Amino acid sequence: MNEHLLERRLNQVGAQLLSFSCRESLAQALCDDLQMSLNAALEIRGEASLVLPGGSTPERLLELLSVCGLDWSRLTVTLSDERWVSTDSADSNEWQLRRQLLRGAAAEARFVPLNLAAGSVEEAAELAGQALAALPRFDCVVLGMGGDGHCASLFPDSPELAQAMAMRSRRACVALTTPASPYPRLTLTLPRLLNSEHVVVYICGEEKRHVLERALFADPAPPVAALFGRGTPVSVYWAP
Repeated sequence: MNEHLLERRLNQVGAQLLSFSCRESLAQALCDDLQMSLNAALEIRGEASLVLPGGSTPERLLELLSVCGLDWSRLTVTLSDERWVSTDSADSNEWQLRRQLLRGAAAEARFVPLNLAAGSVEEAAELAGQALAALPRFDCVVLGMGGDGHCASLFPDSPELAQAMAMRSRRACVALTTPASPYPRLTLTLPRLLNSEHVVVYICGEEKRHVLERALFADPAPPVAALFGRGTPVSVYWAP
């Protein structure tokens, strides 16, 4: 692979690639950059918001953020997506966030869950959308990416993908299913994810770099490609 091809393609769609020598350096740099951006928002508006992913990739980032010295009492945190499982399940992104981030001083943050008490995943999505409606434009959205090119829970094989990707939709959160998961999912919609001052795509490993490169040239393109070229600043943070 031409190592500069991805960088050139990202530049063409108004995005940037930040490469790091190791995953620890990536996590620390992203933590520092998020802290800077959120502090700037706090100085301007007195409050700030951050959207975070689940999964194993961001674990170190969450640990670093939890002790970075932000004024968490003025921060709102939510998730990009969630599984329709009990919030005390190890498969729950909320469980992970509470265990790795929302502890110590960071426990003072206002957390907006996606998996609210509801009789169905569709009802939970509606309730989450109502809660998210009270939030203005996000300050930063951090997203991972799967090997199939999904981000958040925007899976390419989901029957409900079109409604979750519709840019004219006013819905903030939708329920969807995918053969890739045994659980129904809750996900922020594409327009809600892009309603942010900055979007970060956080990926590690050569294969993920290949996936993103292919996504940006593919037709039809997988969901992650829809983040780019829509006016929202996007940065890709990558380490081997």
